[in-house]
Amino acid sequence: MTSRTASPPDSQRVSALIDDPSFNTEPISDKISAYYSLVFPNFTYFLQTLNVTIGRRCIPTSTASSSEQTQVDVDLGPLKSVSRLHARIEYEEEEERFVLVVLGRNGAWVDGAWCGKGNKVPLGER
Repeated sequence: MTSRTASPPDSQRVSALIDDPSFNTEPISDKISAYYSLVFPNFTYFLQTLNVTIGRRCIPTSTASSSEQTQVDVDLGPLKSVSRLHARIEYEEEEERFVLVVLGRNGAWVDGAWCGKGNKVPLGER
């Protein structure tokens, strides 16, 4: 996962310019209103809120209510190495930056470095 950011002044959205050559989709506007973009091999996710959850969606069961099922904003697919609630990206107002909080027991790779559960990693500009 690679990331790009723009610090939100006074919690207002900023424009993120799409310039990644691997970003291949139907024609869209050159600008998307987002705080941050997460670039994955097969898709790009644009953060449009200050808190985003990342993980895998579990297969719904007939016995569990939908409120008991973990809901994530960014679904990384069905791999068992990805926790249902794998990570969270949040904005720290005091530091004026986004951070990734690792929640999954298997840890996460962030910008080429492995981070264990409980780590809070600042996300830099790209």
